[in-house]
Formats: sequence, structure tokens, C-alpha cells
Amino acid sequence: MLHNLFSFHGADHKVGTTMISQSVAEIISANHPNLRILLIAMNGRESTEYIREAPVSIDSMKFHIDNKMITGEDFLKTCIHKGNLYIMAGITNETEERYYHPEMAKYLLEEVAPEFDLVFADCGNELDNGLAVGTLSVSEEVFLVASQQESVIRRYEKNRKILDDLGIGISVLIINKYYEQDPFGLPYIASRLEIEKEKFLKVETAGYSRQAEIDYKTLLEYKNEGYLQDIIAVANNILSKNGIKEIQQQRKRRWKSFI
Repeated sequence: MLHNLFSFHGADHKVGTTMISQSVAEIISANHPNLRILLIAMNGRESTEYIREAPVSIDSMKFHIDNKMITGEDFLKTCIHKGNLYIMAGITNETEERYYHPEMAKYLLEEVAPEFDLVFADCGNELDNGLAVGTLSVSEEVFLVASQQESVIRRYEKNRKILDDLGIGISVLIINKYYEQDPFGLPYIASRLEIEKEKFLKVETAGYSRQAEIDYKTLLEYKNEGYLQDIIAVANNILSKNGIKEIQQQRKRRWKSFI
């Protein structure tokens, strides 16, 4: 297991896995400039919807991965970075997704993870993707991103056995786009999925999702105090487990992205 690797896996399409993983990486990198952080897309897509400057994709490294020629030093030179946050996009040509296997993901991450203090992987939502399965299987912790929709909860219930068979445990369940008055509240979801309440975190619905894609920004850049504080709570969950100083709650502070 890679103790500095934290993976985000979606219970279904469009639950906000990419948004959550990038937001967490951004908030930690901004508040801990002494840490070297990697955000990497390990799924069948580029996952660059909220990044202004298109990063290098994993496609460019496939030859080196296949031939086990990856070095941490070369990887650092290949990634784009803004300060202490390094970024690598996922697969550009989605038709070639089938050529990426779990062992390739494991090899890549084992080689590059030691170069970073924290590694955040966006693993999408598909469990038949080699990069995602390989990443999830070597992650210290897996954060499942879900929403309050019946179809999302049902899909997780359906796929839970697959995760169990793969030996992938869920450390934290993030209920994204959370609405306090929704009938599917946290107590109901916890009871239905038989997951301890201590494993739950919520991220408030923020609006501006379509605008964020147009602007290539995360929701951190819009005036939603609840979203900011909830992302800080997710980040602090990770930081506390690694013995790193937690981020103080930032009241009425305007977020300024550097990506």
C-alpha cells in the first residue's frame, strides 16, 4: 500500500469526483506550500474540466510505463505544476482505455509516489478500468463520492460486492451536492448502506457547476462559503491522518486559484 496515496472514486457518473479531488488538492497545496502534491487522473478520461492550462496526459508516458522506464525525477519534469501542485491528466484517446491495466497503474504510482508528500488520484466511477482498479488497490485510503440520488445509492449497493472482491475498502463516504432538506439525509444513507456515521463527510451543493466548466475553475472560486468549509473538512480529514497541521476554517475569505 502507498501510504501517501488517496483515491477518489465515484459511486456513479456526474457525482463530482473530479471536482472534489481537484478542490481538495488545491486547498491543501495553497495552505501547505511546503508540501509537494500530485493530482493525477487514473481513469479512462482526461479529467481536465477545471484546469485552464491543459496538463500533460498519461498517454505521453505509456511507452515508458510499458517498458518500466519511469523515474521520479523525469516524472517531475514532465508534469505541469503551479508552485507545489503537480498535475497529470488521464487518457486523452478514450478508445485506448483498454490498453491500460492495473499493474501499469501500480508500477507508475510506486515509482512516482515517493517524490510527493501527498498524491490525490481521480479514479472516475468505472470498475472495469485498469488504471482505476490498480490505483484503488494500492491506495492508503479510498474516498467514495456519492450524492443523495436513489440511482446513485442503488448503483453503489450493486457494485459493493465487486469492491469487496477486489479487496478495496471505503475509508470515507463523501455525500456531494448535499442538500439539508433532502429526504435522503445522512442518517438514512448511513443506515441503508450500513456504514458508520463517522465515515461520512458532506459537501454542500454549490451551484455554478456548468459555469465552472466554462471557466475551467473549481467551485472554490465562486462565492459559496459552505462549499469552501466542507472541502476544508475533507482536506483536514486527510491531513490529520498524516500528522500534518489542519487548515483553519476560513470565514469570509475569497478563494483565489493559481491553476
